[in-house]
Amino acid sequence: AGSLDVSHPFCYLRQFVASDATVDNASGDGGANDDDLDPTIQQQIETLNNITTHALTSSTILYRTLLLRATAQTLLNNWDQLTTITSGDIDRAAISKTELPSTSQRATINAKSIQNVFEAYAHNSPQDWVQSWWKLIDADKDGLIDQEEMNNCVDLSIEPVHLALKDVFDMTLEVCPVRTIGLGGEEEARKKNAWFLGVDAEDEDAEIPTNIPPVKLSWRNRRKELKQQKILTKTFQATIARHFRDQAEAPHRLRCIYAWAEKAHQDNKLDSVLVDASEDWGSGAASAVMGRKRYVELEPKISYSEFREVQKKTFPHLDRIGEEIITSFKEDLWLLQGSKRQNKELKRDGLLFLLAISVVDLGIWFV
Repeated sequence: AGSLDVSHPFCYLRQFVASDATVDNASGDGGANDDDLDPTIQQQIETLNNITTHALTSSTILYRTLLLRATAQTLLNNWDQLTTITSGDIDRAAISKTELPSTSQRATINAKSIQNVFEAYAHNSPQDWVQSWWKLIDADKDGLIDQEEMNNCVDLSIEPVHLALKDVFDMTLEVCPVRTIGLGGEEEARKKNAWFLGVDAEDEDAEIPTNIPPVKLSWRNRRKELKQQKILTKTFQATIARHFRDQAEAPHRLRCIYAWAEKAHQDNKLDSVLVDASEDWGSGAASAVMGRKRYVELEPKISYSEFREVQKKTFPHLDRIGEEIITSFKEDLWLLQGSKRQNKELKRDGLLFLLAISVVDLGIWFV
């Protein structure tokens, strides 16, 4: 706990985001010339830019790699779901007298579609992630999927981001301490926030320094560090679990998208038919009832363009999946800090109240 691995790009994440004070200073000194700066300060700024630029590039590549691994894990975890024949497909097969597999599972999945999923997560945006899963789920390749498959498509698009961000979070805690005491003490950390300065600024290929000695924490600070890591980990896991489900209300928004989309399939109307269950079209649910008919309601399918047209207005969170999770985590941390501050004030007020009561009781007793 509290160790610092300067060879890992994630230990520089704090330098990628400008604080409010940094933004204010930059806006206030916008008219100043860089030549007016002290040479030492200018050298430190150039060194900081060189190192953080290299670290940012490395972090981006590593995050994309973790996304690819998470995508493979998502495919493995949801393989049965991807190959399962939905009830809508079974009903349509009964109408068209199409034979379906006896195991209610598709034997294969298009390899090109799987490759497109990996390419989307390696190079493209969240919009392309959803579209790649859409094409993978569309087994008959007509560009249309039903509502159940649409919901699965969105869930599958989000799951790799959840897994990858968990890995990023765990790695970040491993390579950089949560508390500034792990950077060499509170005062030293304040005076030298950019603790990795020291590389030659004139060297354009400045590498991340590896000669920074680790700070050995006392047992008390080590215990505090582990406690903070545990709190952050628990908070982040809760954020991932509930953000899209509860805060963004993804199930409700998806229902609205399907209901409001102008679906060309079946003229956007419910198709009601009677299926002859005695037809031996397959060994599915229909063949279980012999000599009878069953009533089937077929909901219209939706295309990606129809989905996208409504999704941009109704569910824009899907275009910034990672940003949504990180922003929600930041807000959860603010709530956590606010509750701690409130508890401290409540404890202080309670102690002051008890002290006042004790003084009054002592005064009455002496009188």
